[in-house]
Amino acid sequence: MRVVGIGGTLREGSSSLGALRRALESAEDSGAETELLDLRELNLPMYEPGRVLGEYAPEVREFLEAVRGADALILSTAAYHGTPAGVTKNSLDFMQFLSRDERPYLHGRVVGLIATSGGGQGAANANRAMVDAVHALRGVVAPLMVTVPGARRVTDEAGNITDAGHNGRLDQLGALVAGLAGRFSVPVGSAA
Repeated sequence: MRVVGIGGTLREGSSSLGALRRALESAEDSGAETELLDLRELNLPMYEPGRVLGEYAPEVREFLEAVRGADALILSTAAYHGTPAGVTKNSLDFMQFLSRDERPYLHGRVVGLIATSGGGQGAANANRAMVDAVHALRGVVAPLMVTVPGARRVTDEAGNITDAGHNGRLDQLGALVAGLAGRFSVPVGSAA
């Protein structure tokens, strides 16, 4: 099974990227093949409705092929003003190109959610917004979501989470997503 992680922000040392790395390590320890899609490195252009895929740089096609080949995903974002970072939302918008696939969008795939924030509430708000986006994309949100409020206090310079409690939840999320990816399947053409 293959778990693809999508996350990070445009800031170097992103705490959301550090949290995602930790969850993916746990998914890998649980037997999944993993791939990290760092949104800062991908540098996706802004999604433009009506623009055809062939007009975009190769990074967009690589991003979509990674998502297309995923059995499950983990999305990780920073909360900016109580919502997911723009770079996260932009990546989700590109999934419109998966709408005509045999398994459209994220149909029936388990999606784990992580959000980090500077304050106390933004991460929970960002995760709630991502729940709506995942449902709109026909994905199944994992029954555990991780928030890291006050992220600056619990990360190192590279963005790695240093708090044992948060790391334990990230480990649980990675293992849960990997486990559910191996057991959960929604046939194409059925309601998700």
